[in-house]
Formats: sequence, structure tokens, C-alpha cells
Amino acid sequence: MKRSHKSVIIALSCFAGVAAARAQVVPVPTADKSTGRAAWMDEAKYGMFIHWGVYSALANGEWVMCRSKIPVAEYKEMASKFNPTQFDADQWVAVAKKAGMKYITITSKHHDGFAIFDSQVSDYNVVDYTPFKRDVLAELKVACDKAGIKLGFYYSQTQDWEYPGGAGRKWDHKVQRGDFRKYIDSKAIPQLKEIMAYEPTHIWFDTPHSMTPELGREFVAVVREADPDCIINSRLMYHGNQVEGLKPAQLEELKSMGVDFLSYRDRTIPPKSPWEYWETCMTLNGAWGYNAKDNNWKTPKQVIMQLTEVVSKGGTFLLNVGPTGEGLIPEQAVKNLEVAGEWLKVNGESIYGACGTIFEGEGQFITRTAAEQAALDKEALETGAGKRKKGHEQKDYAWLATGREGKLYLHFFQWPTEPFVLHGFDKDMVTGSYFLADPAMSPVKFTQKGGSVTVNLPSKPLDDLNTVLCLILE
Repeated sequence: MKRSHKSVIIALSCFAGVAAARAQVVPVPTADKSTGRAAWMDEAKYGMFIHWGVYSALANGEWVMCRSKIPVAEYKEMASKFNPTQFDADQWVAVAKKAGMKYITITSKHHDGFAIFDSQVSDYNVVDYTPFKRDVLAELKVACDKAGIKLGFYYSQTQDWEYPGGAGRKWDHKVQRGDFRKYIDSKAIPQLKEIMAYEPTHIWFDTPHSMTPELGREFVAVVREADPDCIINSRLMYHGNQVEGLKPAQLEELKSMGVDFLSYRDRTIPPKSPWEYWETCMTLNGAWGYNAKDNNWKTPKQVIMQLTEVVSKGGTFLLNVGPTGEGLIPEQAVKNLEVAGEWLKVNGESIYGACGTIFEGEGQFITRTAAEQAALDKEALETGAGKRKKGHEQKDYAWLATGREGKLYLHFFQWPTEPFVLHGFDKDMVTGSYFLADPAMSPVKFTQKGGSVTVNLPSKPLDDLNTVLCLILE
């Protein structure tokens, strides 16, 4: 089937980032299928990010040590009292399961240098350094395996504010200065070998200061030796805000190095991606690590909308929660995730394993005051997310579209007050239609003419969060 210069084929494409304005000719990029290890991400589509460590007890975000310029000795004194007695791995995993999430990525060691696993490389870890004396990763591994949830680890490979020579900002110079290569050989690579022993499905690197292709290959070799199927993100080599600007040669280098999926800038949903497998991360409120003053929670509708937008562009959505210093996921976060999870129980076929389509949906950019935007930009620069790209402002969508072979799913976040018209079909391709929330309901009436489909919807939505209409295709 060939495209006409006058119309657009509906082309339900599992290729990365196929987004287009209606009724325009848009080429479908060739998907990069060389990164087959990451195929499970395309089925999973939705994961839980967890930022948790000593900083959680300070209740002011994961960058509090750097932002407040806390001396290393003072921070380590706080670490020695870290005692999250209410941590329960089964409860955390149950929250992810009820939310409809298929995998978890947790910070095994963030930039503060503290490990939440039993490390023999450094006693600066939750087992040896604290009264808690429990291996968090080991307990999560058992809980995830029992629940059928994949488990992967965030590891800050270059930035470390505790170990001499670790990359990143310096303020406690006498303690933090040192040889970077010694840090890599003495802590980073040995600890990577340690966390690979927990059999993670993926390793999530971050803030690649001073990385070189040679060093990148060293890290990849450690992962591949332990598990050839464990997947690796692009932040091994490039910050999230650099990914969209990478040249073909740089992307090819990542591929040859063994990188499996692209990690985009924090809080950014890209318009398209050159790779089949990509992921973007958001946080459920404003902070990544727990912040007691941050109650700006995404509503269940916002969660579903962002998840759907990512899937509509061919990606995977990683949504963060920041448990408290005691080890509890905030109650409001749990409630909002559970509501979204109930929606997924009914409408999951339009998300899990679904593809992008040529229909980009319609919506309006969310407006913010200059002060609000300045605060977001400042936080992004401070935490390494970098400057935002033009056209990446978040939208409040009226509708979006996802698809799979033989089906097109129309997600309605705002219910149309008139018959819904979708342009871009090259012939009468729709053979039936029904709502996922009520497949047994009388078929939804529609007409087709001249490459357009007109759907006569009922007066009210079936679900105020997102009513999904499935169009069956020839």
C-alpha cells in the first residue's frame, strides 16, 4: 500500500515516535530493531521510578546535600542514623502492581554516594552504616519476583559527592577532591558488579560527567558479562537533554556500544524518537526524592493522559514516587496511582503493547506563570536535567490515539459536544466500533466518506478520566 500525496494512510505503526498532523503526508521512520533486548519495554509501557535514600529522611529532595552544601562528614553522620523501620518491599511492589506498572527502577546509589544494598566495596551502605541493617535491593528482588514485576537499578556511575574523585559539584573540597579514575576503579565499577548479582532486568545510568566511549564500553562489559540480556539506557553516555540533539554517528556509536534504549530529559515527552525503544520519566509531584512541602500531586487523569501520550508516540513511561525517610510511599501518591490502575484494568489493551499512530491528537499547552516556569527551569538545571527544548511544553489533551494491528484506540479526555470527525484514511477501513469500558454495548454508529470517519458518540462519556473508543480496521 502506498501513500497518496493527497491523503494519509492510517498506518498504525509500532515504529518510534510516529506523530503527524491530520491530513498531511508524513513519512514513517524506519525503526531500529537492533536493540532486541529491550523488546519487553514495548509491551510493559509503564514503570515505577523510586528515588529513596538518606536524603529522604531530610525531606527536601534528592539533591539536598549538594543544594545545601552539607559537609560530607555532617551528611554521613545523618546517614548513620537512617532507620526506615516502616519499609516493606511487598507493600511497595503491591502499590506498583495495583497501579498497573510492569517494572520498577530504584536508586541503588544516587549522587550522595550512599548505597541501599549490602556493598562489600564501601561500608557506606544501608547494611553496614545504619541501624536498619537490611538489604533493600535483596528484599525488593524477592517481592518483585513473587509479584511478576521486573526490577532494575538506577546507578549514578560518575557523580558521587562522598567518594574522593567522584564527579559533580564540589563544596567540601578537602574531602571530595581526588582522582576520577581511581573512583571509577575503586567504587563505581566494583559496585556495578555487585548490583548485577541481584539479577536486574535493566541498569539505569545517570549524569555521565567525564564519560568517554572507552569508559562506556567498560561499564557495558561489566553488565554483559553478568547478564547478556540486561538492558542499558543512553544516560550511560549522554544527559537526557542531549538525546534529541544527537547526530546519526553518535546514535550509531551508542548502538555499537550496546546501549538498548534512549532516556529523554526529565519531565519531557519528545515529539518523536529515532529509536524503537525509548523511555521518558516524570515524577508524580514536583520532587524526585521525598519533599515534605511538595503536595503538588498529578491527578489520576493527568497520569493517564501522560501515559497515553507517551504510548501514542511509541515510548515507555517511567513515573516516580519518593518514599519518606521512614519507608512509606506518601498516601496521596498511592491513592492517585490506584485510581489510574483501576482505569488500566479496563482499558489496558490500548496501552500495553500498543503502538504510536499517525494521529497526534489535539490539545492545548498548559500555561504557567513566568515565576512557575522559572522555578521549573532552575530546578532542572540544578539537578542535571538541563534546558528544555522548544515545543516540549506539557499539554492538556482533548483526545489522543494509540493502536495495534487491526485496531485504533481513540482516548477522549474531553467529551466532544458534536460528532467526532477523524481525517486521514485512504479508504473505508473502519468495520466496527465499541467502547473498551463496555464491549457488550450497542455498536457505536459511524459513517465513512472521502477518507474521513464521523463517529456519533453518546451524550455522556463512560469514564470521566478517559473513555476509549476502539475502531476495528480492515
